Amino acid sequence: MSRRAFLAETDALIATGEALVERPEWDRFRDWLLVSDQLLERVWGRMDRYHLAWLNVGRGSAPPGSSLDEDGTRRFIAEVASGKLAVLRTLRTAVEKRGSPLLSDEDPESTKEDR
Repeated sequence: MSRRAFLAETDALIATGEALVERPEWDRFRDWLLVSDQLLERVWGRMDRYHLAWLNVGRGSAPPGSSLDEDGTRRFIAEVASGKLAVLRTLRTAVEKRGSPLLSDEDPESTKEDR
């Protein structure tokens, strides 16, 4: 994956995450988490490397396994999406400024055309 592709995919995920914070929807939220986790795993490694703080995002004061009402579900989605957005923005800035050893600086499509 090129740096340009990573930045474009991250920008799209950030836009979707911002929309989820504004208008939480469970199915879109689940899909967004899966896609964003796949991108982050591809560039930064498996989820088990994430900081403990990220693993605690979205954990409220209710006992584990408690049911959420509709408002609680919306708050949960907004809180988790906000935390994940902070991660995406931070990593995007790092890649934009410093690159990543797992990303190429060239777009594979543009290198084919240049030959």
